[in-house]
Amino acid sequence: MELRSCLQASIQSGMAHAESGRKSAQSLVELRSLAARVLAHVSTSKDSLEESVNLVLSAASGKTFQDFDRAWIYEIASGVLRFKGRLDFIIDTYSLKKKPTGEIRRFLQIGVYQLLAQDVPPPLAVSETVQAIRQHDGEAPSKFANALLRKVSDSRESWIHWKVSEASPFEEQVAWCSLPEWLFKKLRKERGSEWVFSFSEAVLDRPQVWYRTPAETILLNEGYRGDEPPGFVQDISNQKLVDAVVEFLKERGKSPLRILDLCSAPGGKSLGLAFAGFSVIATDIDDERLQRVRENVSRLNLREKIEISSYSAIHESEAKFDVIWIDAPCSSTGIIRRHPEIKWNRTLHDVDRMVLAQEDLMTWAGRHLSPGGLVIYSTCSLLDVENNTKVQGFEIGKRLEWVPQNAPRGDGIRAVFYLHKNC
Repeated sequence: MELRSCLQASIQSGMAHAESGRKSAQSLVELRSLAARVLAHVSTSKDSLEESVNLVLSAASGKTFQDFDRAWIYEIASGVLRFKGRLDFIIDTYSLKKKPTGEIRRFLQIGVYQLLAQDVPPPLAVSETVQAIRQHDGEAPSKFANALLRKVSDSRESWIHWKVSEASPFEEQVAWCSLPEWLFKKLRKERGSEWVFSFSEAVLDRPQVWYRTPAETILLNEGYRGDEPPGFVQDISNQKLVDAVVEFLKERGKSPLRILDLCSAPGGKSLGLAFAGFSVIATDIDDERLQRVRENVSRLNLREKIEISSYSAIHESEAKFDVIWIDAPCSSTGIIRRHPEIKWNRTLHDVDRMVLAQEDLMTWAGRHLSPGGLVIYSTCSLLDVENNTKVQGFEIGKRLEWVPQNAPRGDGIRAVFYLHKNC
């Protein structure tokens, strides 16, 4: 998939408000500066892109932001984060004497992203980037930026069609995949180079938006119409997983079941099970996120099917359950299409920390499972270390996986169904 075509849907989605005819309350040079601040915040924190946009705009006191402004900033920052590896490689290719850093690099990332991925006239993208750098850093850096961006503009077609292979230099492979080196190496070791290339390319595009109702799944190609039946947005891979769990439970034929959704927020798993006729106890360690489950349950009138319980009450009790679903906290490497910042704010240390938490949850589940019960363990991580948790006294009943590069092109989701050996 070429850079331009890969991003076309992303641009159309991110700029929907701009196309509605609204105009910015700020100059595009000022919006460019705000987008650079968002990128700086993402790089120095573990905040999500959405949180970073909200924080930066809230801190811009005395300024009014229209829908256009927020959409423009989000689209630019999102695009840069998706393609950051490629953008940095291109910038460094033309920075022979000294590699730009800090704010100048962020402005250049924005400019190169526009040159290669947006339908912005190249002279306009160059001039606005140069103007922003001149205002913030002075004349000399702006001249450097002007020369660099003009070189990129002159060779933009070759960069748009840039490809790599296993024979390419290592640093080029990492840059083209736009992954941090640790994640590239880990995935390549586990899956092979061709898999990593395919995966990396797939997650450069925005995901499709899927809407789940009790009767059907709807693809929202054109966004919300406003006349959809009651339901909720849920990634298609997660919907496939819920469907697989429902089918597995019905095949086992044990009913009624005492089902616990241990890490339930924002509620998609519980809601899907309730749509299929099951009763669920839902909880989550994050009270704020658990409130989202309450809101969804109330909105969809599922209070008779879904009981909300505090995490402490569940975790400290001696209750037993027939089914415990652990959608475990993880590195989230499978959802970087939706959250590109994850690529750059996760580390190997984070993975190790997550594995310890996952093992604790599985140990707890083993103590609170009824005889003959089922543990469903799922993550949105594609790393083997987060999906091979061992549980004494259990055998694997089923393994499932969906990856972004394969149909239906949703999130990267993995799941294991653990059964008591005496089942």
